[in-house]
Amino acid sequence: MSEHAVAFDHFIHWVDDIDAAMASYRDGGFPVRDALAMPGFRNAVWGVDDERYVELATVDDWDAVATSKYAGSLAILRPAIDALSAPGPLTFAVDVPDARATAARLRAAGYAVDDIEVRFEEQGVGFVEVFVRDAPAFFPFFITYDPPRAEIARMRAEHRAAEGVHADDSPDLVAVLARSTEPEADARLLAEFLGCPVSGSTVTLPGAEVRFEEGATTGLYGIAVSGLAPAATPTEVAGMAIIAER
Repeated sequence: MSEHAVAFDHFIHWVDDIDAAMASYRDGGFPVRDALAMPGFRNAVWGVDDERYVELATVDDWDAVATSKYAGSLAILRPAIDALSAPGPLTFAVDVPDARATAARLRAAGYAVDDIEVRFEEQGVGFVEVFVRDAPAFFPFFITYDPPRAEIARMRAEHRAAEGVHADDSPDLVAVLARSTEPEADARLLAEFLGCPVSGSTVTLPGAEVRFEEGATTGLYGIAVSGLAPAATPTEVAGMAIIAER
């Protein structure tokens, strides 16, 4: 994916009970593992491959989170989290070569933009996230890694090889799913925002296309995956639809 100017990076599934959600993912054939714990915050990931992943995330103490490395990002996401009536899809991220340049472009276009930098100095890695506050709710945020995502992916691949873990053992993420009262119009809007092609109601984002379908409301509702037997795939996990494709 890394040769593209913009590519799907990760999808955030907000949950209440992360252990129960992890068990449901595993029962459905998704190799989910614990990822990170910090004050008030915990997450887990299904690593689709060495670049893309689905993140399960939860906060159990918002006061404690205020002291964590993710405080800035979570504060920006807090209104969307509070707006969820139950666990389910929250947002997704797209990788760009230079998030700060992306932020400058969007500000020049008239958007209200926040950029947050997070560093893990002990690992020598970090990232910049760019959030567009006045974009539609289904729009993603942008992320740029340091070192670049392709280099991090190479290190992950080397670690997998050393551990004897094969990427082909995991299902593949095909699409992010959204509902809209005007699917084709919203697909065109998102495609223009990202700089990606659009075909009807589908945005051809490298790494995971974004599909809109008719619905009474606009927003994310699930993911489409391949590499699992459809009959064995859960139709819903913790408020998120999972659609199996051959």
